Amino acid sequence: MIAALGLTACGGDRTVSRQQTPATPSYTSAASETPGTLSRLETAEIRYAQSSYSLSGLTEEGGLYTVAENIQWLKDHPNDELPWGGPIRVFRKQPFMDEWGPLTEGSFTGDPKNLSNGDIYTLDHRRLVAYRMAGRKTIPVEWANLTVVKNNRWKFTTANGGVTIEPSP
Repeated sequence: MIAALGLTACGGDRTVSRQQTPATPSYTSAASETPGTLSRLETAEIRYAQSSYSLSGLTEEGGLYTVAENIQWLKDHPNDELPWGGPIRVFRKQPFMDEWGPLTEGSFTGDPKNLSNGDIYTLDHRRLVAYRMAGRKTIPVEWANLTVVKNNRWKFTTANGGVTIEPSP
């Protein structure tokens, strides 16, 4: 089922301890996409930039979490956001991003050309997977600035425009 979601995360999730995310407005227009702007998006409208995601990651305190634990936590707390991580970072793919070219980090090489122009993508794949698998229809987001997007393009490994993502142990 996770593979059907097309989710991939290769680390890099930033973490911020907080029990609930403050109320944020729902997405209204492209003007709402200013870097740093907080909003809520439907989980179904956000694509995965990566082809796979790891099943666990580190919190900012250095602790270990698993996607499965996050899914269960979200199911057990239907009125709360995850108590760590804050909003996921998202961006809308633009044609000029292709000029950045590929970037390699570790064993991953991503390329902006792997992403579909005009679609919204996440940089925080594991949390998006958890929200979707928990049946959440919306997720808090923060629009990422171009420098962050450009520096994370090593994650752009999707082979299908971000429609699905596979777990990677």
